[in-house]
Amino acid sequence: MTPTVDSSRRVNEKIADALQRDIESGQLKAGSKLPAVRSIATRFGVAPGTATKALQLLTQRGFVRPDSTRGYFVSGLQESGESEAPSPEFAAIMQEIQAIQSHLSRLDERLRQLEEPRGPA
Repeated sequence: MTPTVDSSRRVNEKIADALQRDIESGQLKAGSKLPAVRSIATRFGVAPGTATKALQLLTQRGFVRPDSTRGYFVSGLQESGESEAPSPEFAAIMQEIQAIQSHLSRLDERLRQLEEPRGPA
């Protein structure tokens, strides 16, 4: 794995984390449309492809859902008329998944550092 790929992945995660915080804080409400990919790219100073990858990560985490013709929308039970929050079990599972993703990212970084060629001994 090259440092460029690893750096790009970390940028995707940072953008996804920032957007996730916006959702969790209520700044972005369930059912609302997220800003356009180009707007997100401009906000974070990245290429549109990087912003798209961050949105795909949020989709995997279950925080947004894509609509092929209209963009990305915040997921949530409120869309379907229900006002219940996710169950505590679901929230705990999501937290555990995020902790595992974070741990894997740190392991990936350590492996990358170990694989870097060292100068002559």
